[in-house]
Amino acid sequence: MARPEGLSPEDMDKLDSVFKAPGLVATLISVFCAFGGWALLLPVVPLAVIDAGGSDSLAGLSTGVFMVATVVTQAFTPAILRRVGHMPVMALASLLLGAPAALYALDMSPAMVLGVAVVRGIGFGAVTVAEAALIAELVPPRLVGRSSGVFGATVGVTQLVAFPLGMWLYSTAGSLVFVLALVYSVVGAMAAIGLPILRRHTDPAVDSESLDFTPPEPRAATWKLATVPGLCIAVAAAGFAAFSTFMAPAIGELDAGAAATIAGLTLSVMGGMQIITRLGSGWWADRVGEPGHLMVAGLVLSLLGLVVAGVAISWELTGWKILVSALGAAALFGAGFGVAQTEALLMMFHRLPREKSALASALWNMTFDSGTGIGATVLGVVAGTFAYQGAFFVAAAFVVVGIVVAVLDHVVGRHRVTDHGNVRERLRRVVRRSVS
Repeated sequence: MARPEGLSPEDMDKLDSVFKAPGLVATLISVFCAFGGWALLLPVVPLAVIDAGGSDSLAGLSTGVFMVATVVTQAFTPAILRRVGHMPVMALASLLLGAPAALYALDMSPAMVLGVAVVRGIGFGAVTVAEAALIAELVPPRLVGRSSGVFGATVGVTQLVAFPLGMWLYSTAGSLVFVLALVYSVVGAMAAIGLPILRRHTDPAVDSESLDFTPPEPRAATWKLATVPGLCIAVAAAGFAAFSTFMAPAIGELDAGAAATIAGLTLSVMGGMQIITRLGSGWWADRVGEPGHLMVAGLVLSLLGLVVAGVAISWELTGWKILVSALGAAALFGAGFGVAQTEALLMMFHRLPREKSALASALWNMTFDSGTGIGATVLGVVAGTFAYQGAFFVAAAFVVVGIVVAVLDHVVGRHRVTDHGNVRERLRRVVRRSVS
């Protein structure tokens, strides 16, 4: 079956809805399956390792090895996308993410656990970068905010479904959960096969200067363009690590009977708020014409959520008080974290040229995952030294740093380093050419 052709820049600019973009629905199905397969097994694999007689360190290492393989792969994925395109990468990566998990049903030895974790991490790293980049390339720039919001909402919905589904299925049907992960991967790969062949998009501003043989102005270094959004999402992800790692054991020390219920509700509320705010912040970015306006607000909400959680744990609340406090903290943090995710991704897309959307996606994913992993590690040391509330307060301090950086970035102005859409720099070039 021949793959459909993607839209020309002229036809793409006529789109009035992200859902009319050829390939977007197929991409969202692939997104649903990729993140669903990840969320399905994230809490299951460590538990299965322990149930099979493995050590706690092996259980933790299974997740750590997976994340290391993910981040390393994300660094190389943009170059692979430029060489072979999105469809082969997404199809193969989907299979790598889910298919090897079926081996867990046969063997949970350390070599098998870690080997499968590496292969699955490679698949997850490649598919996350490819999907996030494709979301930006299927629609015109004026709709990237909405498409990114839909992308984030899809991720949130599949996690809401897959997290509890994986634990329930493992507790009732055992190894069948690994077979379901295989099904997820096959469906995701089949969806990727239906993606259109993308056409290269050129920047009209570049084309208009194609007859100018003067040496081009040096581009801003990528690290300058990506530092602010990367730092902001990294500190927010560290806050997420505090909630996802330490909320359940912290509540367990205060009210052991309600710990499991409250922890589950906390993650659900956090996920639900992320869905709402990722959609809303994406829509707002398209409405105002550029991202970044809500980043400070998102980080402030995240900060409040972390502080409320830390105070509730410090005051040793129990019963309905800890329930209300935990859910309130989760709602605040989830709302802010959703905004920060969308704003950081859109800022990456906005600051780098359109042809570097894969690089922008990779940088966003790498800073997100690195913030989560490093944050969990550092906060684990803090929690062991200063109790669980210390982890939340230190995470809040990280977010304060992000707020300061975001405020300074807003005041100083991104136009000093923006790689494209830089009106002030273009005017300077015109003046220089007129004078010469």
